[in-house]
Amino acid sequence: MSICINKNGDIFVELININEDQVDQVDLEFPITHSLVVAKSRDGFLLLFNSWRQQWEVTGGILEPGETLRECALREMLEETNQIPARIEFKGLMKFVLKNGKTEYGGLFSADIDTERPFIKNNEANSIIFWNGTNDIGYINEIDKELLKYY
Repeated sequence: MSICINKNGDIFVELININEDQVDQVDLEFPITHSLVVAKSRDGFLLLFNSWRQQWEVTGGILEPGETLRECALREMLEETNQIPARIEFKGLMKFVLKNGKTEYGGLFSADIDTERPFIKNNEANSIIFWNGTNDIGYINEIDKELLKYY
């Protein structure tokens, strides 16, 4: 059973509901590789247009050595969108089975953005949007769209 499959064949299998301080204690058969953030302001959900994949997605990325899931989430949000959340909350561990057969876990956070900061174009993101959830903005990765429900 899975929650969502994107057009590339990547599968969002489940969200494991644990506390952030339990992450290091849980026995997982596959690595925790990244953090994602579902962020929202008064204008809508924060999405970035990924210039490599040519699609809208939530902010996030790969863990750096020695970095916590929270540190990764905050760093990636700032690097990709120039946004700093007023609140960030751990939602659990996501389990993914990728199209190449690899299985991995990632941390999921929700965040509130009280003050929208100017976007700074970077090598990963062409633009950002605070999406109202209904306007047609183009292709949004199906898994990322599903993750918005966990805000």
